[in-house]
Amino acid sequence: MSRVARSSPPPPGPRRPFRFPDFRRERLANGLELVVAAVGAVPLADALLQIPAGADRNPLERPGLAALTASLIDEGTALRDGPTLSGTVERLGGSLATRADWNGAEVSVEVLARDLATALELAAEVARQPVFPPHELERLRRQALTELLRRRDQPAVLAEEALSSALYPGTPYGALILGDETTMAALSRADVVAFHEGFYRPSGASLVVAGDVEPDAVRTLAERFLGDWSAPEAALPIEVRPATRAARQVVVVDRPEAAQTELRLAHPGVPRTHPDRTRLGVLNALLGGKFTSRLNLNLRERHGYTYGVSSRFVDRRGPGPFVVAAAVGNEVAGAATGEILLELDRLRQDAVESEELAETRDYLLGVFPFTLQTHSDLLGRLAELALWGLPDDHFDRALAAVAATTPDDLLTLARRHLDPDHATVVAVGPAATLEPQLSRHGEVRVVRI
Repeated sequence: MSRVARSSPPPPGPRRPFRFPDFRRERLANGLELVVAAVGAVPLADALLQIPAGADRNPLERPGLAALTASLIDEGTALRDGPTLSGTVERLGGSLATRADWNGAEVSVEVLARDLATALELAAEVARQPVFPPHELERLRRQALTELLRRRDQPAVLAEEALSSALYPGTPYGALILGDETTMAALSRADVVAFHEGFYRPSGASLVVAGDVEPDAVRTLAERFLGDWSAPEAALPIEVRPATRAARQVVVVDRPEAAQTELRLAHPGVPRTHPDRTRLGVLNALLGGKFTSRLNLNLRERHGYTYGVSSRFVDRRGPGPFVVAAAVGNEVAGAATGEILLELDRLRQDAVESEELAETRDYLLGVFPFTLQTHSDLLGRLAELALWGLPDDHFDRALAAVAATTPDDLLTLARRHLDPDHATVVAVGPAATLEPQLSRHGEVRVVRI
C-alpha cells in the first residue's frame, strides 16, 4: 500500500471552464422587466416578482411599514381570501412567499413547471389586489411586536440597531427593517394601503423565472397577468446621507450579565452599483470574507479571541455599511478591536503579497459556479441583474475583473474605501468591563436598555 502524505493538503485540480447560463431579458410595455432562464434538468419552475417597495421607501416616521405591507399582501385579495390562497398553493404542492428587505418587496413561487401559469396568476393577484384584512393586520402586528420583544434578548440585533442609528441618523437606514415596538404599534391599515398604492408599481419591477420553461410561453403569461398593470412611477426613495465623523466613536450597549461581547466595527460603504464593488469583493474576501481571511487567522487562530469573525460590504441602493462582526470574550473586547483596526491599517499601508492574492482570487473563482447549482440559485443571480440594473454579461465581466485584480488595485481600494479612523465601534456586553478597554479606541458612549 502506498503512503498518503498528510503533512500538507492535496493541491487543487485544474479549474474547469465556466460560462454563465443562457437567459432572455426583455421589457413589457408597462415597464416591467422580464428575465427568463430555461433550465430543463428537472420539471420545476421558480419565479420571483421584485417590486421597488423595500424598507428604503419607509417614511422616516414609519419604519417597519414596508415589512408589514409585504407580510400582509398574501393574506387575502379581491378574488380570494387568505385560506383560499393558501389552499390553492398547497394543492399545487408548491410554495408562495412574500417579504421585503432594504431594496425591495418580493413575491416568490416555486411549483412544478406544469403549474407555472397558476402560480404566476396567484403572484400577480397578491401583488396587485391585496385587501389587507383588518384582523390579519392585527395578527401580523402582534406577531411582529412579539418578534421585536424577542430580539431584545439577542445581542446581535442590539448591535445592529446601535450601528444603524449611529451611522445613518435621520434616514430610513437608521432603523431596523421591522422598526421598533412603538412605531410598529402605531402603523395603521391606512398607512399600509397608502404604501401599497404608492410603491407597488410595474415601473422598476421585474419578473424573473428559471426552470423547465419556454421563454415565449413565459412572456405570454407575463402579458396575461401583469401586462395591464399600470400606474405612474413611484416616488424616489429618500436620499441616504450617512453621518460624518470627525473621529472614531465607540458605543457600548450595556448588558451587565452578558457572558460575551457582540463586537462590531463599521462605517458607510458604497452603493451596490458603485464601479469598485466587484473588486471590493476581492478585498473583503481577503480581509474577512472567507475562513482563511486575515481577520479570522488573527482573531481566531492566532489569539483565540473568537470562534469566528467576518467582514462584508452590505449591498443597498444607497451607501450600505461596511461591517466587521465577531463575538468575543468580555475581557478581550478592547484587544480584539485593536487587532481589527490593525488589519484594516495593514491593508491601507502595505500591498498584499501576490501569493495571498492568488489564493483569494482562486477561491472566489472556484466557488462561484457552486452558487448556481439549483433553479433558486440561478433565480437569485438573475434577480441581482434585474434589481441593480446590471448588464447581461455582468457575471462574466465580474469574474474576469476578479481574475485581473492586482496587489496595487487592492491597495488603492483599501485606501479609498476603508476608513478605520472614522469608524463606529459597537460593543454589546457589560459596560463596566468594556468601557475601560475600549476608551483607547475612541470616545465611549454607554447606552443602557
